[in-house]
Amino acid sequence: MTNWGARVLATDDARTELPLSKPPLEELVEALNGAELSSQTVIPSTLVYGLSDLTAEELGAIEPVWMVLPAVVKHRVLRALNESSEAMFELNYREIALRCLSDASSLVRSTSVELLWMDESVETMQKLLALAESDPDYSVRTGALESLGRFILLGEYGDIPAELAAEAQELARRMHTDLRQSVEIRRRALEAFANSSHPEVKALIRAAYADGNHELKLGALFAMGRTCSKEWRNLLMDELESADSECVYEAIRACGQIQLKESVQRIGEFTLGDDQDLQMMAIWSLGEIGGKRAFEILSSLEENADDVEIANALDEALDAAGFSLSFASLGLDLDDD
Repeated sequence: MTNWGARVLATDDARTELPLSKPPLEELVEALNGAELSSQTVIPSTLVYGLSDLTAEELGAIEPVWMVLPAVVKHRVLRALNESSEAMFELNYREIALRCLSDASSLVRSTSVELLWMDESVETMQKLLALAESDPDYSVRTGALESLGRFILLGEYGDIPAELAAEAQELARRMHTDLRQSVEIRRRALEAFANSSHPEVKALIRAAYADGNHELKLGALFAMGRTCSKEWRNLLMDELESADSECVYEAIRACGQIQLKESVQRIGEFTLGDDQDLQMMAIWSLGEIGGKRAFEILSSLEENADDVEIANALDEALDAAGFSLSFASLGLDLDDD
């Protein structure tokens, strides 16, 4: 068998150095059929490249082999494909992911939903609607609801038919307000619904925030950011002082999404803390907010960053706040109001 390499690394080098040509179909089938696949810790690159952009003929050829694989193996392969698609956007696993949405294993179905993270087709949206409403496993339903959020947003931009966007909105609204649903389902439904300009969105966010349930509060904080409205500024500033790290995390995210400049100084303090999750979210948020002070904080951190992950996050944040670089280079003072 041709050696297509041992793995795909999520690095810039991997994007440029690893081959992008697909292996022959017989090699793909052989790789799936290999007994060693169940015990391998690294997915062969034959699968990484071979399962991308599958034609109907190729899908038909691999399906008999794929169907008999143990669920845990299918899950591991799909997870590897997801990581590869995030590293190399030219890889497209739409066909294998759509096929696996009907797999008997809920683990495989939920991973397939994740693998469709770039797909914006009507077909995928309709399948997600069906999964969100009727899949027997709640983790599949929550994942489908999360994914529907991007389709609801596409509807706001007019990129999908209005009637489909309305259908997704109504499903999310109905599932959030249905008290028979689990709290997790209701939370994810609100987060998805918040991508719309529906007149009920803000009232439902306020109700969820005041409900007293921790999960719903977290969902409400996330949803505030999705509204892109600064009317939440006082509440979010208060939450930045919370003793609950999960609430702080969501508040930092929301401040970034609504570009709340008065939060920059407080968020900057989290970039120096010991909680890496808060630190990474704070870096991202500062990049989204931008402005002179955010630029100064990010630049100072970049000078002393000795952790690769943090350094990469800082680079991305400074890119996001790139307009600040122009103002800074001219010596202009940005007003952060």
